[in-house]
Amino acid sequence: MRTLRSVLVLMSVSGCAMGSLAGPDGDAFVGESVEVLEADYRQIEMAINSGGVVGALVLADRQGGAFDGTRASQEPVWSTVVRVEDAAWLRIEFSHVDLSSATDDARESYLRVTSLLDGYEQYLDFDALQVWGNTTAYFNGNAVRVEIMASPGSMTADRVEISGVQASAPVNPATICGSVDDRALSSDPRDARLMPVGCSAWLFGDHGSTMLTAGHCGPSGGNVVQFNVPLSTSGGGYQNPPPQDQYVLDGASVQTQVGGFSLGNDWGFFGVFDNTGTGLSPLAAQGQSHTLASSPIANDGRPIRITGYGTVSSPVPRSWNGAQKTHVGPFRGYSGNVVRYTTDTTGGNSGSVILDDDNNQAIGIHTNGGCSVGGGWNNGCNLFNAGLQNALNNPTGIAAPRTIQAMVVPAPDFISPDGGEMVRLVISNFQDRTMVGTPELFVDNGSGYVAIPTTMVNTTTFEAPLPATECGGTLSYYFQIDDTDGNTTQYPDGGPLAALGTIALDNLIVGVEDNFQTAAGWVVSNSEVTDGAWERLAPISTTANGGPASDADGSGVCFITGRGIFEDLDGGTSTITSQFYDAASIQDATVSFYAWVNTSADERMVVEFSPNVGINWYPVDEIDDTDGWEIRRYRIADFTEPTAIFKVRISITDEGGDSLVEGGVDGFSIATFICDDGGCVADFTGEGDLNFLDVSAFLTAFGDQDPSADLTGEGDFNFLDVSAFLTAFGAGCP
Repeated sequence: MRTLRSVLVLMSVSGCAMGSLAGPDGDAFVGESVEVLEADYRQIEMAINSGGVVGALVLADRQGGAFDGTRASQEPVWSTVVRVEDAAWLRIEFSHVDLSSATDDARESYLRVTSLLDGYEQYLDFDALQVWGNTTAYFNGNAVRVEIMASPGSMTADRVEISGVQASAPVNPATICGSVDDRALSSDPRDARLMPVGCSAWLFGDHGSTMLTAGHCGPSGGNVVQFNVPLSTSGGGYQNPPPQDQYVLDGASVQTQVGGFSLGNDWGFFGVFDNTGTGLSPLAAQGQSHTLASSPIANDGRPIRITGYGTVSSPVPRSWNGAQKTHVGPFRGYSGNVVRYTTDTTGGNSGSVILDDDNNQAIGIHTNGGCSVGGGWNNGCNLFNAGLQNALNNPTGIAAPRTIQAMVVPAPDFISPDGGEMVRLVISNFQDRTMVGTPELFVDNGSGYVAIPTTMVNTTTFEAPLPATECGGTLSYYFQIDDTDGNTTQYPDGGPLAALGTIALDNLIVGVEDNFQTAAGWVVSNSEVTDGAWERLAPISTTANGGPASDADGSGVCFITGRGIFEDLDGGTSTITSQFYDAASIQDATVSFYAWVNTSADERMVVEFSPNVGINWYPVDEIDDTDGWEIRRYRIADFTEPTAIFKVRISITDEGGDSLVEGGVDGFSIATFICDDGGCVADFTGEGDLNFLDVSAFLTAFGDQDPSADLTGEGDFNFLDVSAFLTAFGAGCP
């Protein structure tokens, strides 16, 4: 057995070459390719493998009996047809051929190649293949048959692998649906040409610079997207638009899947930088972008428009080559991730938007041909391909949300009722944005949000004072930035629904604090719950399920119900119960926590206190829908006795029916809120004057480490508290 193993070095031709696709009846037909008009031929890759075939076994099967030992003539033991619909001639290229050599019982195997147009044949044995450099002669027509001819006496396997085909420039492009190229010149501002590969790409959404194309177009950093492309020269040479209509592709933003021989899995998602001359994004400059469909369309034959930068052949004017053209044809339905339509395209249309022309919505990306004079359809990748959808939901680089990146430096746990504490916004990345003025601080201290202008500390830091707030009152705040492109960015993300909060106090002494980063004794119990019970987890960063997108206190973890993307509480009641706390040792103890409640019916989050380790429970609150995370505070003595065996219970119930029920709890604490109302700090007896009884009361409280004797608010008891008392005692009461 002789074996020829040669590697065919393919000529590099500018464009997006598609591989061959398996056709009916064992034929191999070729999808669309991007060709250079001035070239005499196209280089098209394919992968056709005969596998090992043995002449004797084939003959025995055909004759219904055993091999008789005679040295018979060679017979075809394997055959395929290579077809390029729009070609005038073909030349086949082989990457690997195994042919049996002659023996006493069998003749040498060889390849027979036949033109289906005129019947011309070529015979290629081992020696001839070496002379021809692992290729065939040039054959007239658009299809040739390749056969392995083997003798019945050959007992070793023959094999051929076809790696590619050289084909003439298109006579009638294979992806034209019918005998006439019906595309017309167009000027859709949403559609662009991707260079240097020569494919099509298109702008979508309100981001400003996010685009889609075919994965096989190979979008990569440094490629250029061109809008408002002019006609080509009279000879078909591409002409470029002015620099202000060209945008550089950000390599960090590229996400692709190259389908190869798998239709429906060929997409590319990327973003481009703003134009360096104009400072504008493509959307700002072009004024329009495509809208993505929210669901697949009905298979009702509706019009499908393909607009892109395909090549041309006679009689279409060569100046239309690589210029924007459009055509509308009927929808032919879905097949898994494949979209089918009878709309004219050619090489260079790869990456074009598949547009539902009735609703002006994008339903996919054009990737492959298939139309011909005799029928068929062209093909593309469904917009709802799972990989593409995952990429769209997780953009990277410049394709990520075009918002200014920043962080808020929050106020302390409590602020003075007199106000004046400064909060800061520190910007880490302007994302090529230009702010309008300075950021604004929005503050609500009980009367609704009010905007307060910020002052620039430096080029990236801005601050503003918090206003006076009644002692014991809560205060919520967030920052907002407007830019010259019309974007509004809020920090924290979500603005009033995710606002930071604090409380106005003269002093705060925290006795218990739990941010739920560890399992600190809380117990989950359920009654008839079928799904979505309380869990101590980090929320999923989507609110599709009605739950929070992040925790409340920024620590990362909280108690939530129904963490799954489409999951909520179902079937019954889920409850979290705390360990017992020594609330008796915390003066005027107040329970605080953040609550999240989102329901579509009449469900509530129920809060209860127990003074005796859960033997008896006393109602505290029923919380209905909240505006995002809301702080809730309850003075224990208003509901029950603050004992040394105090517990908290929080439950939420699905009352039945197809209702949404979501809950969240975070940032739990028990603390002493101190508001002295301007009274006399040293008047420990509360009699209104100062004497030795106040000194005695202070010393007793100090010895017992009563929070009232912590006059510095530092949480411990030392000479500084004594000094503060003596200073206040010496100053007297007003």
